[in-house]
Amino acid sequence: MEEFFRLLRAGLGLESFPVRGLSRIRKVVAVLLGLAVFLWEVRRSGGVLEGLLLRLGGKLGIASERDGPYLLLRGLVRLLNYEVTKEALEEEEGSFG
Repeated sequence: MEEFFRLLRAGLGLESFPVRGLSRIRKVVAVLLGLAVFLWEVRRSGGVLEGLLLRLGGKLGIASERDGPYLLLRGLVRLLNYEVTKEALEEEEGSFG
């Protein structure tokens, strides 16, 4: 449980969001909780997705390197950026054809 809250607070930066108003705070917390649960499950289950996200996040493969939530999050952002870019390029390609 403690590790999950550390992921939410430090890994996803919950405390650093400059949000005012209860409704906005609730929205930010809801989004970050969903993301934290997803990343928690990726870490817990391990496997191909975790390896891919860590590699995309910048894991170097050094023995002393830690697989922190920051690497997973950065890898997820890079993967999503790739997918959005790929989709946009496919749409542009279709409009010229």
